[in-house]
Amino acid sequence: MSGYERSKAPLALMEQVIMILVFALASAVCLQAFVYSDRLSRGDEQRQNAMAKAQHVTEYCKANHGDLEKAGGILGAEVTEEGLEIRYPEEKMILSLQLTERTDYLQKAVIIVSDMEDAEIYNMDIAYQIGGQP
Repeated sequence: MSGYERSKAPLALMEQVIMILVFALASAVCLQAFVYSDRLSRGDEQRQNAMAKAQHVTEYCKANHGDLEKAGGILGAEVTEEGLEIRYPEEKMILSLQLTERTDYLQKAVIIVSDMEDAEIYNMDIAYQIGGQP
C-alpha cells in the first residue's frame, strides 16, 4: 500500500449537491403544478357560480312571464333598454341579460356573465314565454 490515500469526502459532497439540485428541481415542478391546479379550481368555481346566477335570473324571467321590471325589482337588477344588468360585487361579476328575438309569445335573450374587467366568464341563450298570467 502506498502511504498516500485520497479522501472520498469531495465525492460524497458532490453527490449531496447533486441530490439537493434534483430535489430542488422536483419541488419547483410540483409547486408549479399546485399553482396551476389552484388557478384551474378557482376558474371552475367562478364558472359554476356564474352558471348558477344565470340560471337563477332565467327562472325569474320565466316565472314573471317576461315582465323585466318585476323580475328586475325582485333580483335587484338595473333595467336597461337591452334588458337587465345585475352587479355582484362580492363575486366580482356582472350579469347582463340582453334581449334578442321576440315573437308574439316568446322572448329570446342571451345572458352574459363577465368579471369586472369585462372578460366573459359564461354565456347562455335563453327563451321564455311572455304575457299570460304571472
